This record gives sequence, structure tokens and C-alpha cells, in this order.
Amino acid sequence: MSFFKKILPTLILSLLVYGWYFLFFQNVHPASLNVLGANTNLVLYQQPESGSKPIVDAIGSANKEVLVEVYLLSDKDIINALKDAEDRGIKVMVMMEEHPFGGAGLNPKTKQTLDENGVITKWTNPAFALTHEKAIVIDGTYAFIMTQNLTTSAFSKNREYDILDTNQRDVSEIRNIFIADWDRKTFSPSGNTNIIESPDNSRAALTTLVNDARETIDIEAENIGDKMFIGLLSKKARSERVRLIVPSLSQLASNEPKLIELIGSGVRIKTISSPYMHAKMIISDNKKAYIGSINFSSQSMDENREVGIIITQYDILQILSTTFENDWSKAKTYIAY
Repeated sequence: MSFFKKILPTLILSLLVYGWYFLFFQNVHPASLNVLGANTNLVLYQQPESGSKPIVDAIGSANKEVLVEVYLLSDKDIINALKDAEDRGIKVMVMMEEHPFGGAGLNPKTKQTLDENGVITKWTNPAFALTHEKAIVIDGTYAFIMTQNLTTSAFSKNREYDILDTNQRDVSEIRNIFIADWDRKTFSPSGNTNIIESPDNSRAALTTLVNDARETIDIEAENIGDKMFIGLLSKKARSERVRLIVPSLSQLASNEPKLIELIGSGVRIKTISSPYMHAKMIISDNKKAYIGSINFSSQSMDENREVGIIITQYDILQILSTTFENDWSKAKTYIAY
């Protein structure tokens, strides 16, 4: 009895800790979230092939409103298009990340330029670790969901994917995210949209996308580091063909420990140096795809503001698959030493 009395406080503490974990933490990231995927009214632009013209032209066509929420903004053509829209009497609102990694000095300079030209600007919501989203909404009628920042190198040197979406549910969802972030309010994702976002549902949606694959999983990514996601890919590689293209290790050496783990599990990996692999893309069985700002890292899925889209539109899936195969043919096989 005396022994039981001694360990009783420890037992109670353990129950409280594990009870808190299961009650609060696990419910934050549900195991799965089925997103049907947009199958109409989408246009795909690829970088560096498309350049900035589609986005510049879209801003130039605005009749009443341009909303931009982005991690980095420095491209002169985009900045000039925003200034011109403001000069035409269009309501232009721009949010940028105040403390980006690898882009120090770009956003403050852009913010000053836009402020001086009457564009309404604001730093993104500090409630998130980072706002890494890349999205533009025009007149509340169509939106760009992008893997890229609005920088010159993103348009000219990177592998990027931009979706132009005219589905009203999707556009409204992205606009609602912008307004919530602008007003520093919380956002509750809809259950009837193709849009996924961090930190609320991207982990669950991407987990489901990969889990549902029965034959092939093709991924292009800049950064891959989340333990759960790596474990999932390792598990899928036992029964499906899993291929991954990432930047060369000379460009991003931090990927190497995870690549060693993945290749040991049967994931086929190649690296590419040009174009620089900045895309965040998954193709599942050539039937569903993900494109967006969400990297496959814990912070990106759980702490950042990010936005992406799930796609089932046939012609876009075909283009993504063709581009992946072309990139795969040019990339170098990764060999772990």
C-alpha cells in the first residue's frame, strides 16, 4: 500500500499529461481530410516558361479590387502593375511578410514604394510563424494560387506552378482568408471548397492525398523535413512508386538527412539545379494533384499561413505529369553516401 501511495502522484501526473495530449494536440491535426478537387475553370501557368505577363495582365484588367497576400514581393513589373491599378482608381491592398528568410530588405523597400504611390499595404498577421502564402484575388471573381513569390527570379529561374481559378467557392475562400488576415482575425475553413490552408487543414488534406494513392506518387518540392510526412512516403514506397525531385544539395544541403532516410525506404529521388526547384506539387495516381505554397515541413503545415489547392481537372493533370517527366529526365539520380 505504501508503494502505491508513493507512485500515485506520478500516475496522476502521467494521466493528466497524456489526457491533455490526446484531447488537445491530436485533434489539432486530424488524420485525414478528403478534398474532392477542382475539376473545371482552372488555368495552369508554369515558370519559368510563362513569365510575369499573365499576372501583370490580370492586375491590369481589374475593375475594382486587387488583393495580394505574399511572402516576397520585389518584381518591378508586378510593382508597376499594382501602382498603375491604384492610379486607375482600383482598390489595391497588399500584405507581405515582415521577416522573411533569405529576402531581408526586399519587402521593406517594396512597401515603401507602394506606400508612396497610394497602395494600401500592411505587414502580414504576426499570429503566424510566417505568412508564406502566395495568392492574388482580382475583383472577387478570380484568384491566383501560386507556389512562387512575386520576385524576378521566381519568374525567370525557378520551377513554379500558378493556378488561375475562377470557381466562385474557391475565390471566396481565398478572399475570406485575406480579409481575416488583414483584420487580424481567426479564419475557419469551409468544408465545401477545393482550397486547403495552413495551419488549419493542410496536413490532413495532404496526408489524405498521399494515403489515397494506389499506384504512383510524384512530388516536386523545395523543402522536405516533416517526420510524419516522411514516414508516410516511406510507407507508401513499399507498395507504390514514389518519385521525388528536389534542388541540388549544393543549393539546399539541409534536405540531405531526410533524403537519405527516404531513399533507404525505397523512394526514388533525383536532384535538379536548373530550373531551381521551388515548386510544391504532388500528383497522386495522375488523378489528383496539389499545388500551393505549403512545403512538406512541420512549420509550413502547422504554424505558417499557407494556401494551396487540390486539383482533378484532367488537362492540368496531364500538363503537370508531362512537366514532371521532363524534369525527371533532366535531373540527376540522388545517391546516398
